[in-house]
Amino acid sequence: MAPPRQLGARIRWLFLILILFHVTTAVPRILTGDGPAPLWRVAAVSAALALGSWWLHGYRRAGFPVWAAPVEGLLLGLVGFGSHNWLITLGLLFVTVAFRGLYGTWRHALLLTASLFAGSVGAIVLTDPDQLGVFLQQAAGVPPLALFTALVAESTRRQERATARERVFARLGSTLVTTSERETVCRLSTEAARDLLGGLPGGWAAVTGNTPDGEVVRTVAGPAPDSLLAGDIAAVRVTVTLRSDKHLYGTLMAGGDAPIPAEVLPALEALAAQTVLGLRHVDNDADLRHQAFHDSLTGLANRALLRDRLQQAVARADRDTPVALLLFELSGFKAVNDRFGHTTGDQLLVAVAQRLRDGIRGADTAARLGGDEFAVLLDGMDSPEDAGLVAGRLLAAVQEPFRVSRTELLPRAAVGVAVWDGHPDADALLNEAAGALHERPVAA
Repeated sequence: MAPPRQLGARIRWLFLILILFHVTTAVPRILTGDGPAPLWRVAAVSAALALGSWWLHGYRRAGFPVWAAPVEGLLLGLVGFGSHNWLITLGLLFVTVAFRGLYGTWRHALLLTASLFAGSVGAIVLTDPDQLGVFLQQAAGVPPLALFTALVAESTRRQERATARERVFARLGSTLVTTSERETVCRLSTEAARDLLGGLPGGWAAVTGNTPDGEVVRTVAGPAPDSLLAGDIAAVRVTVTLRSDKHLYGTLMAGGDAPIPAEVLPALEALAAQTVLGLRHVDNDADLRHQAFHDSLTGLANRALLRDRLQQAVARADRDTPVALLLFELSGFKAVNDRFGHTTGDQLLVAVAQRLRDGIRGADTAARLGGDEFAVLLDGMDSPEDAGLVAGRLLAAVQEPFRVSRTELLPRAAVGVAVWDGHPDADALLNEAAGALHERPVAA
């Protein structure tokens, strides 16, 4: 059994070695001592070995049940009666209190000490009552030792829980900075919140999000109550709001079959702050991706995004579901800027973009290529003839009168149409649409 690395576990390991050493050395002393009949000495040895086996089992399980304390007291009394040696009883009493006091609560330590004292005193009263006074004098240090070991146990447990919480935060921090999905952030934070609860019976955690329909549960870790899954947020034990300076993301919730320890509450609040940072990172990443592939003025796809989607469309195009590319160019746009100003020109571009966006399907893509040039990718038409019909309808929409302030503008535009007909790549289709725009412009 190699010594563990954690401080609390190492202390328990050292005391286990000590108590097993006392049991091992007590067995030959019991067998060779001047005690009662051999049957009682064998019973005492059996009780000592049973105690040693039980302590080893509890060490491996990292805990002892409450009912074990009276049983251990009876077994220790049997060791004392069968050995007729109060020194053996006293030694086992000290090491047992020292080792077993490292497990359980203060009440468990008091119950254990009382049980062991009762068993030891009972054995001495039955075997050598004249030594009871000496035994009590020597055993006066047992209660302070029980209190000391209980204090050590509580301190080490607090340290171990704090170390475990630090590991949770370290693991979460290293994963949040690499994810760009909101659901992943919520799932990781929910799992981390449950880990922070430690061994809380029935411990669970959840993250909710705000939607137009109200607050809904996004992710759950652990056996969450049915009331929470049904939307009864009021039944939650602990809630921490996930809020940044400008946005309310939702709520971090946690609970269990027992009250959450007070020491966990600051950790949950720190986790909520870390979760908000992760969600803000997702938002910022989404904003950066949107800015990289969309026109800042109109919000349409930019040239890079159009090219990417055009390449994908051409790669999967066939005769039954062809694709088409429409290129639009405004006529006289420079004159609008010179006469009415760039603000009016920008408003005109935004209006044209909205008209193109409103006139296409969800599977199609409207883009601004720069300046007064726009494009529309028709992905998966019913027939090649549909491209001309859509181009005429969009051109009519673009050229409808546009009013800004007290001025009415009459936009004019040209359109070039290219329908996929075995084009080898996106560039070939794009070049054909550009050629159609400049060679055969269509204007109203």
